[in-house]
Amino acid sequence: MSLALTIHPLDNDLNMYGELDAGSAYSLSGHVSLSVTSPYSFFEARKTARLLLQSVSLTFEGQSEIFTPSTGYSSLRLCSITRELAPSTPIELSNEGHEEDADPCVWNIIFNLPIPGWLPATTALGIEEIGVRYALYATAKFTNLDEEQTPATWSIASLCAPFRSRIKSSYAQTSVNICRFISAPKSEATELSLLNYLVNSTPTAPSNPEADVDRIPAGVLSKIQVLASVPEYLDVNSNALPLTLRLRTKDLVEEECKKLQVTEVEVDIVQQEKCRYRPTRAYLSRFPVPAKDLQPPNVPLLEPHPVSFIYDAGLFSSSPSSECATRTFSLLPAEESGKYKLDDQNYVFAGDATPGALPTWYTMDTTLPFVQRSTSRWAKYDSDEAEHEALEWAGPKELRPTSSGPLYSVTHEVSISLTCTYDLKGKGGPVVRERLSFKVPLTFGKVAPRLVWAPVLVDSSENAPILTPAPGSSGAPNLPAYTELYDADGERRVDYSTPLPLYTPRSSTSLSTTSAEGQPIDVSVPSANEATTTNVNAYHGVNIDGDAEKRHTAVLLQDVDVEGSDLAL
Repeated sequence: MSLALTIHPLDNDLNMYGELDAGSAYSLSGHVSLSVTSPYSFFEARKTARLLLQSVSLTFEGQSEIFTPSTGYSSLRLCSITRELAPSTPIELSNEGHEEDADPCVWNIIFNLPIPGWLPATTALGIEEIGVRYALYATAKFTNLDEEQTPATWSIASLCAPFRSRIKSSYAQTSVNICRFISAPKSEATELSLLNYLVNSTPTAPSNPEADVDRIPAGVLSKIQVLASVPEYLDVNSNALPLTLRLRTKDLVEEECKKLQVTEVEVDIVQQEKCRYRPTRAYLSRFPVPAKDLQPPNVPLLEPHPVSFIYDAGLFSSSPSSECATRTFSLLPAEESGKYKLDDQNYVFAGDATPGALPTWYTMDTTLPFVQRSTSRWAKYDSDEAEHEALEWAGPKELRPTSSGPLYSVTHEVSISLTCTYDLKGKGGPVVRERLSFKVPLTFGKVAPRLVWAPVLVDSSENAPILTPAPGSSGAPNLPAYTELYDADGERRVDYSTPLPLYTPRSSTSLSTTSAEGQPIDVSVPSANEATTTNVNAYHGVNIDGDAEKRHTAVLLQDVDVEGSDLAL
């Protein structure tokens, strides 16, 4: 007789929104099923299974692992959350009366775990599919009440009974995928805001620094301002980057402005992946990673990757100087060079220093295509050897969301180079060239599916629609944040931005109403010392037809306070 244990979360995908936030948490709920069946027997009826449940514990654990030829294997426990689901007192489980049933007797224990909101998304890297993983682990401890009874016959097993543990255990696990999105789902598409970067252009160093080559004076180059505008974020499923460049000079004399040209622009979208042997101090200070004494090998992971056993057995040791491994590649299509040649005689700064002229920007707008899997030429950023090595630990050159993890991170940037020429002795004289290079950070991420609410009629005889999510939509409508409804003390916030309407007293002491025939009636308010009798409509009982009988009834109005009171009929 045994106990079968299974874990059933409501959803194996846990969606998180926005940036990594150590102050937020998400709910992971579901139930753990305990199944009890009677063993089959060819010679007698199936016996009743009687188990004494001691405890049921559930653990959510996250781990980050890397494996590269240069750094070797490294692992880190991201979090470990354990909850006891069963009561402190033992519970007897029995299938009495259901011994012959085809289906087992099942008990479900619900759970709801708070999951930290700073955890990185689930990631699989390289041919070993190592990376960031999360899982739920359940353990149930129980005893078999039938085995505790003294055996009626002697057997060899009875001799070993005193040395066997009476408490047995049953285990179960299931994986959980954490998916991170740029923001919460929205019902309407909104335009992306632009981020502007005022960059300092840096001249590219010459290939031969010792060569005596004329260059553009440093004082002239330092006066060139470049303003780059990129979207706040880009969807990993999109295929284009809108880019705007604005150029001008500042505090440069008019004579020098007329000598500068911009002849070529080169743009590239770059992705860099980095694996670290150990997390940085900045990361450990920002997020509550478990302490070192709770990390492997002090406390092993519940389910380490099989490659870890190679290092545990001492069959491989990495160089101590290899702290990280990186891979950098372009996301532009193979047929796209990213170079844009401008028109000749492009003296765009000639009018910047004109007296009385308003400062203007020379603007260039372009749209850069990018791909989800790069097939660009090798050795542009890394050597051929590094490219081949990266295929093992990072896999194909695929576009990944921008992320920052303790052992694995992905960054994106747009690399921009401007080729400028300078007339040393005015137009027609010798010309020197200089390339100004700078980089602007980009953010790639997953965009949550749009919420689509479609009216659905519950009853064809009624015209009142009920809004329900249309098929294919995910999640529920956006709810306001807790901080918008309650303050730090848990008190409900009161919105004082909309004032209440001011009280305006009645201008006269006469109340105008309308009779049943549609004629206006003037009801005067009596003084405090007068008693007035008036006729109003009132209902008395029910007549023989079942309708309420309405007739005029005298009502005495007395002791009415005229000031500050309203008369209600």
